Amino acid sequence: MPSTYIPGRSADEVARAYGISPEKVIKLGSNENALGPSPRAVEAIKRHLNKINVYPSHGYAELKDAIAHYIGCSAERIIVGNGSDDLLNTLVRNLYVLGDQAIIPVPTYTYYEVIVEAGRGTCVYVNRNEDFSVNIDNIIAALKDNTKLIFICAPNNPTGNAIEKTALKSLLRSTEALVVLDEAYAEFTTESHADLVNNFDNLAVCRTFSKAFGLAGLRLGYAVLDCDLARDYGQRMLAFSVNQLAVEGGVAALSDSAFLERTVSMVTQGRQYFREKLPFKTYPTEANFVFVDVAPYTAQEVSEYLLSRGIIVRNCDAFRGCSNSHIRITVGQPWQNTTVVEALNEFVNSV
Repeated sequence: MPSTYIPGRSADEVARAYGISPEKVIKLGSNENALGPSPRAVEAIKRHLNKINVYPSHGYAELKDAIAHYIGCSAERIIVGNGSDDLLNTLVRNLYVLGDQAIIPVPTYTYYEVIVEAGRGTCVYVNRNEDFSVNIDNIIAALKDNTKLIFICAPNNPTGNAIEKTALKSLLRSTEALVVLDEAYAEFTTESHADLVNNFDNLAVCRTFSKAFGLAGLRLGYAVLDCDLARDYGQRMLAFSVNQLAVEGGVAALSDSAFLERTVSMVTQGRQYFREKLPFKTYPTEANFVFVDVAPYTAQEVSEYLLSRGIIVRNCDAFRGCSNSHIRITVGQPWQNTTVVEALNEFVNSV
């Protein structure tokens, strides 16, 4: 059976199902920014609403220049897309032929296996270590002549692990396959590895505006990669895949350092609060969520209990490599985090 990506539940869906006012639903299941969107992005979008009758510039030069300045690389290495998932999908379609394989350390973001299968490739799953860190030796051992892609999500979704630069370099030196480093949560960790693109032409680093910048609804992502691969991608991408409002919002969001600092501070404090206060085992995380083992209860039991109280978290039992007791909780605003902790304590005391 083909792999399927199952998105997190929406506030409206939960409100209808449980008879709750949508305004009272606490949505901590999709790793969105609980502070909302970047204020500068919102203002930029408002200023350009009367220009949506005009197609955006096909080259997206202004957006690429802003990203290059933010990342610290040449704009020639930047590609943009309708969310980072769009970039990943196009990369796979361009690289794959029937029978090629992709290595995927699990558990991780399930969309990787969906796009590989859709591109007629074969997924090779490699287990992570007991603490869910990437086992580079296992990946290297799984390499074959037909290995075309290796997906590394760091910080990893749903577990929150980062990857050490020395380990990533070791992997890059061990293969000619393209290593796709998904840094969707890079703003919440201490170190990005995008600079390695300058030294390794088999590395592509994907980023998104959906998390730290609060622009998930605009669908905007980008990648940093080898210049030749970037040019090839530009020739194959769909025309105008990024809309004008996303371009303007993205440029403005990158300049909104005050909002980014508020977001990172909220997440840093919130994930520490969860690790100290949740009545279950939690794992170290460098993302905007915490990975939780609710054993001896099941993820289904716990997530359904929370849903009945208008709280959405992510049941991770469908993630390949997770157990039936794993959930993921997005860090919210302090009052939201407190509500979640109180609800989980109530659950433990009621069973």
